[in-house]
Amino acid sequence: MSLVRALIVSLSLAAVISCGPPPKGGGGPGGGGSAVDPDACGDISTSAVGRKAYQFLVASAELDRSTYELENSVLEACRRMATELGVSPEGDTRTVCKAAAAALEANLQVSVSQETRLVTKYDPPVCTTDVSFTAEVVAQCEASVQADVSVRCEGSCGGTCSGACEGTCQGSTGAGGECNGVCQGTCRGSCSADCRGYADVDASLECKASAELRASLRTECTEPQVRVVQETVTVVDDAKFQAAMRAIDAGMPTILQVGAKAEGTFRAFGTWVKTLGGLIKASGELARDIGDKGVCVGIQLAAALAATAQIEARVSVSIEVSADISASAGASGN
Repeated sequence: MSLVRALIVSLSLAAVISCGPPPKGGGGPGGGGSAVDPDACGDISTSAVGRKAYQFLVASAELDRSTYELENSVLEACRRMATELGVSPEGDTRTVCKAAAAALEANLQVSVSQETRLVTKYDPPVCTTDVSFTAEVVAQCEASVQADVSVRCEGSCGGTCSGACEGTCQGSTGAGGECNGVCQGTCRGSCSADCRGYADVDASLECKASAELRASLRTECTEPQVRVVQETVTVVDDAKFQAAMRAIDAGMPTILQVGAKAEGTFRAFGTWVKTLGGLIKASGELARDIGDKGVCVGIQLAAALAATAQIEARVSVSIEVSADISASAGASGN
């Protein structure tokens, strides 16, 4: 993430000087809104440059709001776990979740005899990306026909895969592994239905960043089924054992689910940051193309830049907590 921080530092001064101070607000404790308002400047979609800038601002506002919701879901899950484990549910996300993870690990260690063990198993979340929505965003951004948009599924295709299938193709195959059927594996081509993985878009950088980011934010991840398997376990402290079981049931499925979605968001986040930097550096072109509204757009881009560090922190803590809680429970996916 050092590249992200370096970009923020290098661009912050230029953004503030050229665009003025960003608007107040944004997601955060007690909040959940966004400091970025894509409609604040009126209709800027009358040109290719303005249209791409607008779609990017829409994606930025969704990113700001959605990452707040992700972190808040993790925090609430950790609070539920902390309550079951008898530790304080007060504090920020990292504080509460670390306390819950430490208490969970301690309870599992002292509640059973040392010569035996507990094994926590779960079915990993299945995350599904809507390929049609992704293509629709690109089409709006590029002013093209949706059918002409190229979206590849980096994962298992839930519908017909037209492209190379790294796995089993249930349908006709052609030269070079070309698949024209359902791909049980990675579909490196167009996917006619839901993509169990990530969408990779061929488009201009602004449209690619907007589409892939918005697709990742709308990705649906199933809630994993978590279970604790007792392997010749002798429970020596039933109260602590039962508290650990209640805590796992109360929070771990949500935390694993959110962690999986956060990983998908993180994949698209890097492209978004680079694109934001490019748009800020090209603020002069925006001003020439959009006219007076270019200054307003610059202010909105500065607001997105100002929110970057907080967005990064929300995504990072969501992934971190998922790993910490899994480790404390000794969890492994099937």
